[in-house]
Amino acid sequence: MRRGWMDWDPAEVPEDVMRDRIALLAAACCDLDVDALLYYTSFPRPAQVSALTHFVPFWSQALLVVTKSGSSMLAMATTGRTVQWIKRVSLVDEVIVGTEIGASAGQWLYAQTQARRVAIASPDDLPQSAYEGLCRALPGAAFVETGSWWQEFEERFGPTPYVSRTAMEIAESALALVCSVVWRDANALVAALDGHCRAHGAEEVSVKVAPDLLRDPTPYRVEGLLNLASNFGVRITLAYKGSWLRSGSSFVSDGQTTVEHPGCVDALRALRASALCTRNISSLVESIQVASGARVPDWNVEGRRGGLPLATLNTCDIALCDVAPSFASFSARIEPSGTPLIFSTAL
Repeated sequence: MRRGWMDWDPAEVPEDVMRDRIALLAAACCDLDVDALLYYTSFPRPAQVSALTHFVPFWSQALLVVTKSGSSMLAMATTGRTVQWIKRVSLVDEVIVGTEIGASAGQWLYAQTQARRVAIASPDDLPQSAYEGLCRALPGAAFVETGSWWQEFEERFGPTPYVSRTAMEIAESALALVCSVVWRDANALVAALDGHCRAHGAEEVSVKVAPDLLRDPTPYRVEGLLNLASNFGVRITLAYKGSWLRSGSSFVSDGQTTVEHPGCVDALRALRASALCTRNISSLVESIQVASGARVPDWNVEGRRGGLPLATLNTCDIALCDVAPSFASFSARIEPSGTPLIFSTAL
């Protein structure tokens, strides 16, 4: 279950943005000759529905229905006590709760439009039980895939600039705490970073640590007592308004002060400079190697894909403009002379 405060702030997510997105989908229904579009959402798959309604499931699953007339409904697998909260934090016309989201969505659709043709986004994500409920409630209806047109919309349906900026500020301010104290206990460091992110509005946080970069540059979840070496790495993954990002760096401590490793500082400077003039990931990697004099043996790019808010997009010739660059995360292991380093930031 997610923790953290979830509310709707019009300054972060303007209502007009959500209404315009729903209107685009309603128009697409008409173009595709379908009565409605269905989007499935759950705890690990909040991206699509969150981008359209601001709703983020804390513990359950739901189906969003958008009709060709522009009306919207969220069928939620939960109890009635949560309806008012869902309505308060979500920009959707109607909320229906029940144990079977497929049946609830189908019954509402039949009452609204007697739907005969329904498109499903990312149908592989839809549980079989929900599909069977739809079939029972809409006998004889044809269920079709949205096809490639959804990808064109998905590029536009990302987090607003305010949300992207706030999420990155939370991550960066948390990493700044690493340099504020000389940390010896990895558990104390994780607790401080986790608490900071949640206090600033993150819905979920995962802090992983590479306690000794000379031994192993792989960050992992800390369990039990663990001391930090003089060279250590931190990677933070956080959720904010249904979107996720990763940010992290490597640090050096002399027992009296802690500073970010110069190799990571150089890599970040090179990455930001290169990102202004290229959207090609392989070019970004090359710029880091040239600017820092380091080797980049491993790298990874993550961003929204289908219902996943942080999926691997590891293709060398991928263009950032195709993967929502405002919220893609770039991670790499870099090897200057000496210590292997981990490095991660949002682009």
